[in-house]
Amino acid sequence: MLYGIYSDIHGNLEALQAVMAAMDQLGVQRRICLGDAVGYCANPNECVDIIRERSDVVILGNHDSVALGRESSENFNFYARRAIEWTRESITKETTDFLQTLEYVKSEGELCFVHASPRSPADWYYVTSLDDAVDAFSFFKQKICFVGHTHWPVIVVMEAEQSFRICDTLSHSLEGDQRMLVNVGSVGQPRDRNSQASFCLCDSDSLSVEIVRVPYDIQTTQEKMRGHDFADFLIQRLAEGR
Repeated sequence: MLYGIYSDIHGNLEALQAVMAAMDQLGVQRRICLGDAVGYCANPNECVDIIRERSDVVILGNHDSVALGRESSENFNFYARRAIEWTRESITKETTDFLQTLEYVKSEGELCFVHASPRSPADWYYVTSLDDAVDAFSFFKQKICFVGHTHWPVIVVMEAEQSFRICDTLSHSLEGDQRMLVNVGSVGQPRDRNSQASFCLCDSDSLSVEIVRVPYDIQTTQEKMRGHDFADFLIQRLAEGR
């Protein structure tokens, strides 16, 4: 089965629409959202509507959790805090009710899905180094674990019990006893200096993955953000992929 796995939409409607269209074109059969539907951009309700209607599995992200009031925004930076406060005031009851139903981790066969890290998913650990990834492998048993949270796509392969490597390319097919940790990147706010929306394709039969990039109408997203007085930093970073 062909999976489309995506994360960190952050209220960016134009990016989400572009990703969904690309998944349709590529023949994706099952859609998995790894969370952070809201925060940073101006269309949280519209994004949640699409995610709810078009996804087969949806995971809770840390911005979703803060928007619900389950935890404080004190660990967010200044820009993230202002954006999530606006989001909390703007989301509808329907959006809130849906986000309340989401779980921290799900699995299907040899695939594991979590927003931040399989290590204590509700604590939102960042996987930002090979050492972090090596640690994460101890907390899932499936062949592949998909994460988001850092907004930076990367594939880490476990070759053997004590052998790990970061892939030079953003695609890989498992061989033998290999396992993978895959960061699918961000739909709505990429930070790898590539402004295009990011998502991952996974063939669950061959256990192969590929990161896909999709252009979208960044200017329209930025105009909406300006209309709601979002910080210039958040608006400009979309065009720079940072």
